[in-house]
Amino acid sequence: MVDVLPKLSPPLIHYFEDCVGCAACAPSCPYYYVDHKYAPVDKAEFLRQMLRSKYTLAGKLFGRVVGAKMPRTDAEWWEVMQYAYRCADCGHCYTTCPFGIDSGAMVRRLREALYNAGYAPPVLNELNRLEKSGEYVTRSKGLWEDFVKSAGVPVGKKGARVLLMVTLMDLLLSRDVVLNAVKILRAAGEDFTLPERPLGVAPPLGAVVGDRESLRAVVSDIISYVEGLSPQYVVLISGCYQYPYFRFEATDILRRKFGFRVLHISELLYEYLKTGRLKLKKLGISATLHDSCQLARRGGVIKEPREVLKAVVNYVEPKHGGREAMCLGGGAGIALLAKDVREAISKALGISVELGGREAKFVEELEGDYGKASRKGVDELKKTGAEVVVATCPLALAALRASGLKAEHFINVVASAVE
Repeated sequence: MVDVLPKLSPPLIHYFEDCVGCAACAPSCPYYYVDHKYAPVDKAEFLRQMLRSKYTLAGKLFGRVVGAKMPRTDAEWWEVMQYAYRCADCGHCYTTCPFGIDSGAMVRRLREALYNAGYAPPVLNELNRLEKSGEYVTRSKGLWEDFVKSAGVPVGKKGARVLLMVTLMDLLLSRDVVLNAVKILRAAGEDFTLPERPLGVAPPLGAVVGDRESLRAVVSDIISYVEGLSPQYVVLISGCYQYPYFRFEATDILRRKFGFRVLHISELLYEYLKTGRLKLKKLGISATLHDSCQLARRGGVIKEPREVLKAVVNYVEPKHGGREAMCLGGGAGIALLAKDVREAISKALGISVELGGREAKFVEELEGDYGKASRKGVDELKKTGAEVVVATCPLALAALRASGLKAEHFINVVASAVE
């Protein structure tokens, strides 16, 4: 089944060949604290075993003797899946590796091999199908129309300076956040518009489950829609995967440049503050920031949300922030499998995904491990003594609140300080 393997690229060759197995990355992974077998180097090794069996002469000749192995049975593939879905793709292993090995990127490609072999969590598989086919648009039509009516702002306006990108997940998990983003843009006198439909479910879900065809199709669909409106800026609400994929990866996926810039809303608000376009008042509370791994570590957006928060709260920096922030373990689709989130999405979209005995056990055990993986990061945020923990991701907020912390979305905090 060697045809399931991803194609080699220069970065993947480096990650494949140059890891020395030192495990310096291990303490950076939240799932290492669930079980040491989930160290990044060990998870990535599953893909290296497969690649050795296809691309190295020693692997072809001597197989398992030289660590070359291709899963052949259902049980072997299922074991690989347990490991591949104990990775949040947070990038912390990459920043701590002395050789620049991104084990999270390796696990991403491992999920691609799994998907090509027919292995992916059914819930994520169904959400990916809905996003790739565009069926989510019709299923969420009533929800979207109600939101647009509540927002009361232009929709699908061509030539607006800013397009506020709203995904279905933004709406399902944090409708109040989206409406507060609209409030802030209005207060700043921004020329902006909303899209005429949600732009993806939680794009790109193809990257989460390893469906490269879906990844390209969804990115292409969203970029084409945006180009039809011709904004100067596309502003994202979420601090999750959307930022690195639409800010950096999309040009590589589609092999061309775009006529607009992609910003996270914290970057736009920082510009407002510098130019005096947005007036904010102090709220009289202390707050710390839980950095989104994708926004801060993979996206480099670190200064902007801090400067905005300092204008409205007494800001407390955690021991590890920015590039070295502690991951809560819910990235790469893991938090979407949590029971409350899964049920909310299923209800809103009118879908029902049957989980067999094995699948149900997988999801239940993964949710338990997710809860354990978040503890180290949660404990560090508690030690700041801040009254409120601010986050840019609704899934991170859910994990923080489940751990007993008072947590609020970055946009909601800023909106409450608008004069």
